[in-house]
Amino acid sequence: MQFSVDWIDGARNASAAERATLCDLQIFVGDANACRFYDAAEQRAFDHIVVPAVHLAEGIATDWWAIFGGRDRPRSVLPYRTGFALPNLLFQCDGADFTASAYAHTYENPPVDFSQADPELMLRANAENILAAFIRQVVDRLADSGVLNSEVALCWQRIARSRQDPDELAFCVAAGGLGLDPYSISDTDAHFIEVSSSWFAGEELIEFLAGTAPDSHDARISTIQSIERIEAEPLDSSRLPELDDAARQISAATQRHPGERAWAPGYRAAQALRAAADIQSDVTLPSFDVIAKKFGGSSFRNSDALSGVIALVSRNDDDLRIHLPEREAETFAFARAIGAAVCFPGAPRSVVNELQGAEQQATGRAFAAEFLAPVDKVLDLHHSGCSDGEIADHFKVFTQVIEHQLENQERIRQACAVA
Repeated sequence: MQFSVDWIDGARNASAAERATLCDLQIFVGDANACRFYDAAEQRAFDHIVVPAVHLAEGIATDWWAIFGGRDRPRSVLPYRTGFALPNLLFQCDGADFTASAYAHTYENPPVDFSQADPELMLRANAENILAAFIRQVVDRLADSGVLNSEVALCWQRIARSRQDPDELAFCVAAGGLGLDPYSISDTDAHFIEVSSSWFAGEELIEFLAGTAPDSHDARISTIQSIERIEAEPLDSSRLPELDDAARQISAATQRHPGERAWAPGYRAAQALRAAADIQSDVTLPSFDVIAKKFGGSSFRNSDALSGVIALVSRNDDDLRIHLPEREAETFAFARAIGAAVCFPGAPRSVVNELQGAEQQATGRAFAAEFLAPVDKVLDLHHSGCSDGEIADHFKVFTQVIEHQLENQERIRQACAVA
């Protein structure tokens, strides 16, 4: 992603900030120019838009923490257009990775059409640097033009200060996980973040917050209370004493390599864990209690209900526990929790939830699919003429899991070929 700004001097806009920042703007997503558009009135294409950059910069700065802290909440730049035509550019962060996508968009007034561009995937840190550089460029232009104390400048000053303070940075990203502005957050929401921070940390905190009920404080508190209650249950009912040892044996497989997507270590770790536990690819794992026994959980059983959470992984020294409430897909949920425990061993607690665009949830889903239905065995059955439904019955998983394994067979091979 790249912003190309060519300032226009002598603009006649009524607003001083708009006059100072009027520019020819191009935004490249991958190799495509997202600002290229076709003007139906003039019946020709243009390779840039003419806009005051101040509104776009201010919008990105205002939503900074929601952009980088949010999960499953892609942010479009369209709300930042303030009467000017912008492409439908969307930002989404999963924790480690950042995706910029440009979608087709048509305006009636003016009658212009923006084209779609293939998404560009980059590291979160790179995206932060690119967006920060654009905002600073706008702020500097405003200052050079004598427009001082602009809203975007003040907003960026707050963000810059917060990024230098580890505690404030953690709070701001946590607020972003809830989709909120940390500088105008309510006392109730701030208190919920504080309480949640006593249970979770780092990316585990963000994925917990992003997956909670967005608009109901009572539902959020109920989730925390259910976690507190469930961790007070008898130890043996949720303990997997041999899983940590197995996880240490395969620690190299769980490492994410440069350029890899979140699902890659999940696939790799699933194959490595089966090998470490001597579970052959043709051995099915039909229920959570069968899996638990493979890792020393002879007394493992379902936990009480968890509010807003599919499963909970908790650690205390060498004590690893998985809390699994009864649900329709409990075996897959259990496998996802094992994937979280194996692939992210440093976290005191983590959750399995419904988030799609979140690093740890993506890793856990990939792990669960390969752990329960190894792709090599799936392909053997597929090539022998078995239907997807028959293969799913064999592995005791949903048909969708088998469909995804077949669709993703090449990426699974590539991930597992990495040493």
